[in-house]
Amino acid sequence: MSMVFWVISLVMAMVVINYCLDLYSQIAPINPGIGTLLMFMLFICIFGKIFDFIAMAIPNYKISKENLNWFIDKISNPDYMGWIRFTKNKKLRIQIVKCGPLGQTKGLAYGDKADVINTGDYTVTNSVGNQAIIINDLLSTNVNLNEALGLNLIQKHYGTIGFNAYERCVDQDKLLFKTKKKLFSKKPEETPADG
Repeated sequence: MSMVFWVISLVMAMVVINYCLDLYSQIAPINPGIGTLLMFMLFICIFGKIFDFIAMAIPNYKISKENLNWFIDKISNPDYMGWIRFTKNKKLRIQIVKCGPLGQTKGLAYGDKADVINTGDYTVTNSVGNQAIIINDLLSTNVNLNEALGLNLIQKHYGTIGFNAYERCVDQDKLLFKTKKKLFSKKPEETPADG
């Protein structure tokens, strides 16, 4: 789209340049000062369009090179969706892939065909409205963050994360640094016997 708008602005600039050249051919013999000014304006207009092109081309080139279309362009075809893929060597890759039958998604991993089964239980949506699944090279299905093992274990052991975890650590003497007294101990403090 940005290229289309740039071409429209280029056509308008070409019309201005054409009129300036016509004026130059009429005025330059009569008044060389105005002719020089027209040539200077043509020079500025041409360089302005070159810089306009660079300003449009660099973002488009980077979006295409880094494969960031999923973040910007709305996927209108329901046969396609996105991959947020974590590779074995801890790199993140974004890809738009074709959907197949029974949850199959057909993508590429380092130039080779790589299919992942979308179980349909965890789909993320970006701000544009494009949907994607989170996948890992080590799995053949998408990742469900609601069923992440570590998160479930923490919630099962400590309840809501961060709400009573510190209190439990104090009670179980598992703090990294010792405290002088137990602030959250549920056991009544023993008082020394008289006598």
